[in-house]
Amino acid sequence: MRTMMRYEMDQISIRMVKEPPLISDKPITGPESAVNILGEYPQDFDREQMVLVNLRSDGKQINMNIMSIGTVNASIAVPREALKASILSNACSVMFFHNHPSGNLAPSPDDIRTTDRMIKAYDMLGISVLDHIILGPDSRFYSLRAHRSFDLPCTDYCAVVEDLDFRPLKPQNRIRDNAK
Repeated sequence: MRTMMRYEMDQISIRMVKEPPLISDKPITGPESAVNILGEYPQDFDREQMVLVNLRSDGKQINMNIMSIGTVNASIAVPREALKASILSNACSVMFFHNHPSGNLAPSPDDIRTTDRMIKAYDMLGISVLDHIILGPDSRFYSLRAHRSFDLPCTDYCAVVEDLDFRPLKPQNRIRDNAK
């Protein structure tokens, strides 16, 4: 008689953990109000941090998520990690923030590429990316949307099955500070 092997698979649950608030209940109406509401939180760190703010349909913040803490001139930002927090938060729109410890607020090509990837990933779920703001010292900032560094919304989807490309995306998902 043959004995059957029994295999087990762990069962997991994904839960959100509420942390003490860092931002206010005021609605975000543009880059200036977003920077004021977020405060000085990420702008004075000595390493790059990528922050996601999930928003309700009225522009009020649901929560803030620190997506990545990087090095003095780079931070990895992966759409999968951002989307998880936004979906669990039932976000209608989002804003991204990251700091440039050097104080140089100009977006790098990697900053723009990462923003474009986020826009495309979020667009597939019907969640709007309102802006990606680079923060510097003394409350200075650079809004990629205000400077038209990217277009909204994304509409370059495949229309025929032969055009689909199932290969993994190249690892061009790093946020980099221009100053080295």
